[in-house]
Amino acid sequence: MRSTEIFLAPWQAADYMGLKIEAVYELLEKGELQGEKIEGRWRIRKSVIDAWLDEEVSSEELEKLASKMKYLDEEQAKKLLEEQSPES
Repeated sequence: MRSTEIFLAPWQAADYMGLKIEAVYELLEKGELQGEKIEGRWRIRKSVIDAWLDEEVSSEELEKLASKMKYLDEEQAKKLLEEQSPES
């Protein structure tokens, strides 16, 4: 059986991940998301994105990412994080 790897451009990855495109470029530049430059342009394997999305993250990392989400403004992100945080 043969499988085909799907590569996404940063804008496609951003849409798939629900992040702003600037956030995807930042993750690529910092090495937090593995991508490959093909003919001078970033390409990201869908399997890498899926693995990244499945990773456990700390509340600090989640807070940082929430501000980079495509469909939430900062206030909505804060509210969502407050609702998700376990009560002490």
